[in-house]
Amino acid sequence: MIGSGSCYPVRQNCALHEEERSGSEQDLLEVGRGEDGKGEEEDGAAAGTTQMEAEQGDSATQLDGGLWGSLPEDLQDRILAWLPFPAFARACTVCKRWNSVMYSHSFLEMYRRVPSPEPCFLMFEAKDRSMCSVYNPASNRWHRIPFTFFHYETKFPCAAAGGLLCFCGVSAYPSLSVCNPVTRRWRELPPMLHKRFPNLVGMVVDPQTRAYKIVVAGDYYEDNVRTEVYDSTSNTWRITGNHLPIANYTLRNAFCNGFHFWVTRDPYGVIAFNMQHGVWSVVRAPMPSFLTSPHLVGCQRRLLMVGGLKKHAIPKNIRIWELEQSTMNWVEIVRMPHTLCKRFLKDSRNGDFMCVGHNDLICLTSYKCPHALIYDFSKRSWRWVPSCPLLTDIEDYRSTIGFPFNPRLDAPV
Repeated sequence: MIGSGSCYPVRQNCALHEEERSGSEQDLLEVGRGEDGKGEEEDGAAAGTTQMEAEQGDSATQLDGGLWGSLPEDLQDRILAWLPFPAFARACTVCKRWNSVMYSHSFLEMYRRVPSPEPCFLMFEAKDRSMCSVYNPASNRWHRIPFTFFHYETKFPCAAAGGLLCFCGVSAYPSLSVCNPVTRRWRELPPMLHKRFPNLVGMVVDPQTRAYKIVVAGDYYEDNVRTEVYDSTSNTWRITGNHLPIANYTLRNAFCNGFHFWVTRDPYGVIAFNMQHGVWSVVRAPMPSFLTSPHLVGCQRRLLMVGGLKKHAIPKNIRIWELEQSTMNWVEIVRMPHTLCKRFLKDSRNGDFMCVGHNDLICLTSYKCPHALIYDFSKRSWRWVPSCPLLTDIEDYRSTIGFPFNPRLDAPV
């Protein structure tokens, strides 16, 4: 079933972008404080100064409007295809053609040849899913994306991949839905073969064909339920694989090298699902001692684990381990500096934090800490990022849900 968000795409996207710009530039396109800790008033003044400088610069250069207006449409499309998404969103407000260009087959074919942008990090607040915040490392800014086109009240985000989000209904036997928050299109998937409220949901998108698969496992109401996999190419579910090897698991998962991995608990461990063969297995790698709040992250074809170590029930530091395939051991590769960790976990309860990662970046948020931390493997450094507008409005940051996110105009639902 195609959602109502796709019925009148041009008008709805036009309204979206106009709302973003007419309300406040910080509402959706540029949200968050700078690294220097300026408040919103200072940021507004700085934005005004920047705009004034830009206007002065424009008057000095005086581009020929007639020349730019006479550019062939294919050349305009080529320029639009290379724009970062926030700039593309602003460009869509210029004219009707640019607003509808994302639905043009020729434009999407050109867009597919453009390298994917740097990964972003998308945050939801569990109790209010009408809006999400997306951090763009390239611009060091947060952006808001509203979900007014989507029945967010009855659905819960459970997985993400390739520019798409997967939502699960909140009824006793819910259905799954997939949406592209950039194009504002969504669809409800066919019913699962076994009526269930799945414990685990994982998603993967083929980067070449843009087809996706979704794996669901477990059931909150019934034991020994077989795993199912949805394939978008056939629009069907199929039962596959063996039963879940361990019943006590968390929702913290990662996709790496063709496998979905989930953390188990009491005691901590890792289980894996082979997407090609549809088989579950237990990762036989001893977990570090005194581990708390472990998260799995897939970065550059490496399976990483981010977790805290505690002493006498008090969290002391945060470390990153890599699963060494040859020895099947977790090898420590990064340790957060003590002063940084102390500030990050200052008000944390039991060392709880949330973590998502993609490519060379890992993003961490902590209880009652509105600022997020980024670890960059390429630079081997930690850095604070601007305050997330979503995190500043809630009291319990354990209620946040995070996913790695690549905004893609060519990700079909």
